[in-house]
Formats: sequence, C-alpha cells, structure tokens
Amino acid sequence: MHCQLEHSGEVNEVGVTRKIQMSVEAIAIGPIQKGLEQMDLGAEAVFEGFLAPKTQRNQRLVFHITHIQLKN
Repeated sequence: MHCQLEHSGEVNEVGVTRKIQMSVEAIAIGPIQKGLEQMDLGAEAVFEGFLAPKTQRNQRLVFHITHIQLKN
C-alpha cells in the first residue's frame, strides 16, 4: 500500500526554534498494511521504518513503514 505521511512540529536548531512541515511518500507491506488500512484518515501515530530508493532507476526516497504506534 502506498500512502503519504504528513509531519509538522518544531525543532531547536542552534538555539532557534524552527517550524517543520513535510510530506513523505511511504509504503506498507503485509501485516503493517493491514494495520494502516484500519487507521482513520488523519490519525496521529509514530511510524518506524527505513528510507530506500523507490527503484534502481528512480533514486527518489520512499519511507518503508515497519512499525506503527497510534498516539492517544
């Protein structure tokens, strides 16, 4: 399953607060896909995984989800 993950937050960079907003293409396979399908659109969660090139020819990075933990 292919999806888009959205993130927004703040980080401290050399003593200055910086707002971060980003979107990343992601993929979920097997049991992780089933868990992702059950989530509500817009639900907040912590995603774990790794970045890898989309294909050998297309070096754009895709986030491969290996674990999902819903936030309460």
